[in-house]
Parts: sequence; structure tokens; C-alpha cells
Amino acid sequence: MTQPLAATVFAVDDDESFLTALGRVLRLGGYTVDPVPSPLAFLERPPSQVLGCVLVDLQMPDMTGLEFQQRLRAAGWTQPVVFLSGQGTIPATTQALKGGAMDFLTKPVRSEDLLRAVEEAVERHRSLLASAEELAGLRARYESLTPREREVCLGVARGQLNKQIAYDLNLTLATIKFHRARGLIKLGVNSVPELVLLLDRIGVLEAPIGPVAQR
Repeated sequence: MTQPLAATVFAVDDDESFLTALGRVLRLGGYTVDPVPSPLAFLERPPSQVLGCVLVDLQMPDMTGLEFQQRLRAAGWTQPVVFLSGQGTIPATTQALKGGAMDFLTKPVRSEDLLRAVEEAVERHRSLLASAEELAGLRARYESLTPREREVCLGVARGQLNKQIAYDLNLTLATIKFHRARGLIKLGVNSVPELVLLLDRIGVLEAPIGPVAQR
């Protein structure tokens, strides 16, 4: 089993001996291991976007693993969660998976099952981080537009003709064509369908566009 990039496994469990054994297996699998003795101690940390996943016990003194999973997401952690428990039940398993958990393993867990679950969780997080990075790039392109270029591009994306946009913004047709061309270049798109997909993905298609929104 190989990992293209180093990944960190956050292991949250109140059983120190189990954490030690878990860390040994994970390090042999090529992971960095960050053991944490309680969910409250973990939640005191600021959220990190480091590539990895979170292993957590279902039953702990401070709070249940399911409660921890909810608070983890609310705090801004994006790493997938894998549950490890000797007391797993069908309702608990179902609730964990509905809450976004990657897997639910029963103690004692075989090394190969643990490493498989961790690898799948890390790969999901890798995909999430890549999507987030791509989305940030698209938003940065949009932010690079001038206010007028945004108005024109939004009008185009909503199906307006150049002459309609020119009338609504009280500009000449030549000016609209200029801003449209500049906007498409900055956004890195070559067609109206591509423009629509980009603006829809970053969630700005419904934004008001100056005089048009006031009519």
C-alpha cells in the first residue's frame, strides 16, 4: 500500500494502550499519527486542513463519538471520520454513516482492514481538498473582474443579448463587447455554456447586477 503524499491520522481514544498499538500499525503503513486522549482535547485545537482522516472511538467519557463527529464538522474540520468501537450497534452505525463517516470498524480490528479504511478516507479527503482548491481558484478569477465586467458576464450567463445588456447598463454595444471579451479571458472560458457553469459553481448567478436588478 502506497501513499502519494504524506497523510496524518488523528487517533482519538481514551485507551492509551490501544492508541499505542494503533499508532504502531499506522506508522508501518506510512502514515503520520497524531494520538489524542479525548475528544475535548481534540476540539480545543483550531481546525486544520492537513491531508488525513480522524479515527475515533464510539464510547468515550467526555462525549460519544457521534457527538464528537457533529462538533468536529461544526468546528470546520473536513477530514473524513472512521469509527472504531467494541460496542457498535446497527443504529449507531447507521447514524455515523448518515453523519458522513467513512467507515465503522469493530474492535479488535485487523491491520489490513484498518489500513484499507484509512486509505479510503485519506483518498476522499484528497479529493475534497482538490475540489476546494479548484473552487478557490475559480472564485479568485471572478474576483479579478472589474465591477462592469461582472455585470456584463452575469448578463451573458443569464441569456441576455449584448444589445439588451447595453440598454440595461446604458452603455454602447462596443463597450459591452469589450467588457464581455475581457471578462471571458480573465475567467478562462471560451463559450457561454462554460461561463454559465463557472458562475453557477461559485454561486453568483443569482447576484444582482446593477441597474438590471433595479428594473
